[in-house]
Amino acid sequence: MIKEWIKIYFILVISLSSYGFNTTPEIERLNKEFNQGQEYPILIFDKDIIRNKLTDSKPKNLKIIKDYILEKFNIKLEKFDSETILDYHTVLNNSASALPFKDSRTNKYRFCAVFPSGANLEHKDEVKRILGITDNINPYPEQTVEKVMKLMTLKELKLISLYHELSHCLDKTYIPILSMPNSHNIHMAESFAESMSLLFVTKRFKFKNIALRRSVLRGLYTKYMGKHIINDEDTIVMHPSAKEMGVVYYLSPTLLSINSVLSSYKFRINNYSTKELGEMALKNTTNYAFDSRTFAAIVNYLKNGEQESISEYLRLTESAPDLFYSTYLRMRKEILFINDLDFLLENISN
Repeated sequence: MIKEWIKIYFILVISLSSYGFNTTPEIERLNKEFNQGQEYPILIFDKDIIRNKLTDSKPKNLKIIKDYILEKFNIKLEKFDSETILDYHTVLNNSASALPFKDSRTNKYRFCAVFPSGANLEHKDEVKRILGITDNINPYPEQTVEKVMKLMTLKELKLISLYHELSHCLDKTYIPILSMPNSHNIHMAESFAESMSLLFVTKRFKFKNIALRRSVLRGLYTKYMGKHIINDEDTIVMHPSAKEMGVVYYLSPTLLSINSVLSSYKFRINNYSTKELGEMALKNTTNYAFDSRTFAAIVNYLKNGEQESISEYLRLTESAPDLFYSTYLRMRKEILFINDLDFLLENISN
């Protein structure tokens, strides 16, 4: 059951894949870098490789996966591992996910798997995916998709997604406590992965102004789709916390704060180890991701709107200023940013 809860939330991580940029060479590079010399191996899957081997027979497919993992990574899978991996290449193929595989006796990682999205979509459809747009649900203003296409390139989207999932596997602080996930804990894990992925891709691919542009994209999801999900009574979720995905994935605060790091002279001229990047991401997350009270305040804002939430937190501040005044100020700051998003989308491009 615990593994299932983790699976539920990680499949909600944004999947970013499209024609026009092939991640296969980068996946191979990362496998060479992270399969060895770590506390535990990290396996980065190129989904097309396994999917091209699959048959109509589930027993054969399980054996194909077992043999492939042994040959490719020199890892012998346990009883139900192959079935989980098969799921991520079939029913969950379109998702981008990360999942630790633990020893049932010690609860220590045997390995951690990264499953990039296996969907091959064009740029426009990938933007729709990240915004959560379907044929039936599109709460965004007209031309939002086209504007977002100008905001971030296909290469940027795919590489950030890949490194975001890798960062989950490198997270030794937040992922280990997600055995009983709640919305705020998931928000912290996502904030860490987003911070570390931006550190990685800026250093390795020299992307410019990437954190600011990414913050606009994440904010748009919260402003429009997050508000829709939390207020739509017809939206069916597998867990109550899923109604709060707009706040879970409101990563703009950590992105805006990491932007100052990425643009600094010190960051540009220095080489950093993976461990050092992880320490920077952890510091950024600790300092700028939402504490539990602020998380609840943003949930209130999405549910009830600006005026009602401001009035509510003013009332709480009057009754307990030591507990709620800083939360009230933080909420006002985030509302200002959310209100500016459409202006930023018009005026920032890649």
